[in-house]
Amino acid sequence: MKRILNWRLMLGVLLLLLSVAFYVLHYLIFHDSHHIFLYLVGDVAFVFIEVLMVTLIIHHLLNEWEKKSRMKKLNMVIETFFSEFG
Repeated sequence: MKRILNWRLMLGVLLLLLSVAFYVLHYLIFHDSHHIFLYLVGDVAFVFIEVLMVTLIIHHLLNEWEKKSRMKKLNMVIETFFSEFG
């Protein structure tokens, strides 16, 4: 568990550093901090909606995949039962 947490933490820090680097690059090219902060607030505000949508979709897809997998295994058991006793 500690290894997974460490891996996720490192990925999160890397993504944050890349984001900061691109904001700095944007500032160095255009010299417009007002534009950067305006869109930064908009992006941060949208993150919560984006996370909600992604988690709902991924949760739904994983549930469907698990349900299909369970039904496939159940069908194999039923098929084995009827082939032995049928």
